[in-house]
Amino acid sequence: MNILTRPKLFALSLVFFYGLIPSIHSQSRFQNFFTPSDTLNKNRVLLASGFGLISYSGFSVGLYNAWYSKQGLGKFHAFNDIREWLHMDKAAHMFNSYFQSELGYQGARWCGYSSGTSLIWGVSMAMLFQSTIEVMDGFSYDYGFSWPDMAGNVIGIGLFTSQQLIWDEQKFRIKLSSWPKKYSKLPPNEMGDPGYSFEDRAHELYGSGFLNSTLKDYNTQTFWLTFSPERLVNGNWKNWPDCLNVSLGFGADGLFGGFTNKWVKQNIVYNAERIPRVNEYYLALDIDLSKIRTRNRFLKTLFRVFNIVKIPSPAIEINSIGRVKGHWLFF
Repeated sequence: MNILTRPKLFALSLVFFYGLIPSIHSQSRFQNFFTPSDTLNKNRVLLASGFGLISYSGFSVGLYNAWYSKQGLGKFHAFNDIREWLHMDKAAHMFNSYFQSELGYQGARWCGYSSGTSLIWGVSMAMLFQSTIEVMDGFSYDYGFSWPDMAGNVIGIGLFTSQQLIWDEQKFRIKLSSWPKKYSKLPPNEMGDPGYSFEDRAHELYGSGFLNSTLKDYNTQTFWLTFSPERLVNGNWKNWPDCLNVSLGFGADGLFGGFTNKWVKQNIVYNAERIPRVNEYYLALDIDLSKIRTRNRFLKTLFRVFNIVKIPSPAIEINSIGRVKGHWLFF
């Protein structure tokens, strides 16, 4: 399981460091608030610590009440889900731990901590949030502690940490794009409930509404590794815009169950294995919002927050069964 399956909790993780907007009475004070401190600012440390504690407490309580209180908890156990969801959940763990590491790092830098100390804070916060999910999963009857999920967390954290240590910047970023899709209203089975459709099954798995669809539905999500060729040659490729990135995408479609498209509901076996479960691979362009030049510190902060989202652009797609498709504008 991952934080993207809990939209409200996903939003809380964004609030952790960048939801700290006080009452501001002047433009200069507004700018100063978003400017990282040159020295350790104890007031900012207290402010960030307070909001961090509130965010984590709300995250933990909300997580338990939303997912585990109704299922009940049992003995801690592990669960091997390496083949589940065509690895989309593992990509989500990489994305979550990556962007949480960066948010924690930037928040600590805002407080005035050194680069090395900020890196420790960022990594620690990302691992705390992600490990909390796995520990709760470990006590849940329906899930279990997943070492593959933890591996995804480590990869995401490692990608952020290694780049900061080597280059002191992020030349490769993990981003997310998502757009709701319409599901068939046809029944999965001829022998099942005629009023029960693929759309109903999707709502059971992923929820309904725009927020659930974009943040929870693996059939609508694409995870991207985005980078600038110009940055890879240390800025020597002068004809390539600094903010223009090349992106490699990973997605899936046809997922109506974790391992197979076969499930049981009210003692009726629904078999939708005629629907192919496919991985999708994309090539597209993207904009690195952090490279957009502006002197406005609020805009810089805003760009950093939304830089976890892939900008819609034309894309080329090839899936795991060999079909190639072009998209004039892919979300």
